[in-house]
Amino acid sequence: MLEANTFRSMMMIGGVMTVAVIIACFFTVPMVEVDERAKSHYEIIMDADLGDADHLTGYQAVMFTVQGKIRGGTNHY
Repeated sequence: MLEANTFRSMMMIGGVMTVAVIIACFFTVPMVEVDERAKSHYEIIMDADLGDADHLTGYQAVMFTVQGKIRGGTNHY
């Protein structure tokens, strides 16, 4: 019985660590490539300077999409 509980505990710890690594990569690893045009749009909409970076993290890409859709939905008369 002890071996089964130990195995389950180790599997749970391994699963939690795997999920933590995936979440950390979403916030830190550059994934989405941006060109100069998209970079200038990102800097205007997000009011942030990317410097010489040519990739965005997953979090930055999602936030850029959300902010862009919110600000792009303005109707001009």
